[in-house]
Amino acid sequence: DVYGGTQRFFRKTVAPTYGITFDFVDTTDLAALDAAFKENTKLVWLETPTNPTLKVSDIKAIAEIAHKHNALLVVDNTFMSPYFQQPLSLGADITMSSVTKYINGHSDVVMGVVTVNDDELNDKLRFIQNGLGAVPSPFDSYLALRGLKTLHVRMAKHEENALALAKFFESHEMVEKVLYPGLPSHPQHDIAA
Repeated sequence: DVYGGTQRFFRKTVAPTYGITFDFVDTTDLAALDAAFKENTKLVWLETPTNPTLKVSDIKAIAEIAHKHNALLVVDNTFMSPYFQQPLSLGADITMSSVTKYINGHSDVVMGVVTVNDDELNDKLRFIQNGLGAVPSPFDSYLALRGLKTLHVRMAKHEENALALAKFFESHEMVEKVLYPGLPSHPQHDIAA
């Protein structure tokens, strides 16, 4: 249960181009995740909450499992943004987010951000970034900073509105099920809260 673009990237680009093997694992099942590790596992890619079904995984517990197996934990934090979730503080090694979505907030920038809390890993990623030339333009950076200034206001309102809608639909007789981590009825509500 991961964003379709991520699945396509791993299946159609990473695997055939670089010969990297991978498995999709339900990360809400910690025992299954632990059992999925192989001798050559180097990285766990985690999206939480997932897109589109909003499954929520325990980042701290997954970081402990990944590190026990000497693997890095990368968290795609696009859905939550740094406003609601800070994976590095929960043990993740790398966090990535789409700036295009919530962080920018104006749909006028195509950009992503990667954050780490380890100097050696930072140096490796910066070396790759410099070699590829994958840096945003000054104007795109300006636009992203403009959006960042209102992130806290927008995200608080998103949360308020989403919870109101989720409660409304959950109580509606024609709605069978609502998947929203902010509702107590969500299977991983305790993790999300």
